[in-house]
Amino acid sequence: MDDTIRARFEALAKKIIDVTASVSARLEDEVHEMAELVKVHQAVTDVAAEYKELLAQVPEAERALFERSHGRRVLDLKRLDAQLPHQIGGQAAKRAVDATAHGAPFLFRRDPPTHIEVDRTFTRGEPEFTIGADVDAWCGPCAGATAHAILAMVGGKPKQVMCRICNARHNFRTEPLRKAAPAAPSKPAKMTTEQVESNRREQERFALINELAKAENPRPFVPRERYRAGEIIQHPEYGRGKIDAVVRGAIVVKFRDGVRSLSTF
Repeated sequence: MDDTIRARFEALAKKIIDVTASVSARLEDEVHEMAELVKVHQAVTDVAAEYKELLAQVPEAERALFERSHGRRVLDLKRLDAQLPHQIGGQAAKRAVDATAHGAPFLFRRDPPTHIEVDRTFTRGEPEFTIGADVDAWCGPCAGATAHAILAMVGGKPKQVMCRICNARHNFRTEPLRKAAPAAPSKPAKMTTEQVESNRREQERFALINELAKAENPRPFVPRERYRAGEIIQHPEYGRGKIDAVVRGAIVVKFRDGVRSLSTF
């Protein structure tokens, strides 16, 4: 593989550590500033895009190595980022042209009619609906009545609609669904020994990721130096890790992608 690509992967590993630290810091904030959240979300998106671009340039035979190292770190980073609040998309409505030009909309400036013709053809009965037209409906995700687009109709009435705010699709209704009576608490299923052990390892792994991300000025790994258990080190190839044990001539280190033994000779 090209040395340039390998160097870019090493730089990407350091960038992943920095962005992970930023995400962890935002998770600890009691009050979230939207500007900071947008900056952090964009940094995560940029890192994921850069990893995807670099992986496409790696020969097929060597991709598995980088997927295990960098790919897992990017996945962990995206999982952390998903815990942060995200900004809901939207765009402010523009002011009407006639209101800008004359100070008030046309409807407020026109003269009142001298005679009003009332068309009483459709004053009674159900209103007419068409596919694609707007209708007010209750949206569960938005927790309120919002404008919806009609997607399907049955018997001349809306059947399925899509919220114009959050794009959620659901059956047409004008009121929230009634909550069913709470069911009697069921006895939780007993977890197997394998499931308990798997959960324990997963929790330890996430705790390690957070601890490594929050560590300030980790000690660079240099062979022939003395180390002690519990130290956070920075390895040039494997990234940050926590020393689990010190044995004669080597140290056992927990990295994000697993446990490795490093020679200190």
